[in-house]
Amino acid sequence: MTSIVSLVLNTLLLTHVATGFAGLAAFWIPLFARKGGRAHVQAGRVFTYCAYVVTLSAVTVSAGRIVSYQVQGIALADRPELYAFALFLGYLGVVTFATVRHAIRVVATRRSPETLRTPFHEALAWASMAGSAAVIGFALGVWSGVSPVLLGLSPIGLFTGRGMLRIMRNPGGQRMGWFYSHLGSMLGGGIAFHTAFIVFGAQQLWAYELAGALAVVPWILPTVIGIPAIVVWTRHYRRKFDPTASAAV
Repeated sequence: MTSIVSLVLNTLLLTHVATGFAGLAAFWIPLFARKGGRAHVQAGRVFTYCAYVVTLSAVTVSAGRIVSYQVQGIALADRPELYAFALFLGYLGVVTFATVRHAIRVVATRRSPETLRTPFHEALAWASMAGSAAVIGFALGVWSGVSPVLLGLSPIGLFTGRGMLRIMRNPGGQRMGWFYSHLGSMLGGGIAFHTAFIVFGAQQLWAYELAGALAVVPWILPTVIGIPAIVVWTRHYRRKFDPTASAAV
């Protein structure tokens, strides 16, 4: 039984990694391609499909790892960091799925924004916030070396879910609001992709290890770069679409 579970998890992990690499490559094309152009749309579609596969496999692998630890007799008290990594992987999957799904939905419903709000989309927003709460609770309740990092990154899901609910409850409340939401959500999905790659993939791929305070860098670097990028790009397009409007985000 253990060998079967291990085989399934390894297969999912390989699928996750391969699709993740494809998604990373596709992510950068829409950033520099003409907005709404063929390259933008097609590369964005590839990134979206890769994001769906990566996030669903991440949640499955996360749950499978926790079950595997239990089967192997690895208790939470013995190796809290293992459970923390598994929980964070699942949380990242939920938030990334919600973010990318939202980015696609706001474009699809831009001419009828009131249709954005569906039970499934609203459930994704609440799931994103619930994931944040779960990570915060785990980090505080089962303290380990990675707890500070979990606490630092866990609020992302709260902001994501809150932003989704806000635009659903006030559809069409802001001129070009769908575009700003699409831009921020896609960049947010890119932040999650790069965080997962640096934390879970790059260190294993190139067999390097950061010690001490530097160990935190892979966790926070994409967010430190990505959040200001969202602010700058959003301000740029606000000025472009409405030069008389305030540039405040």
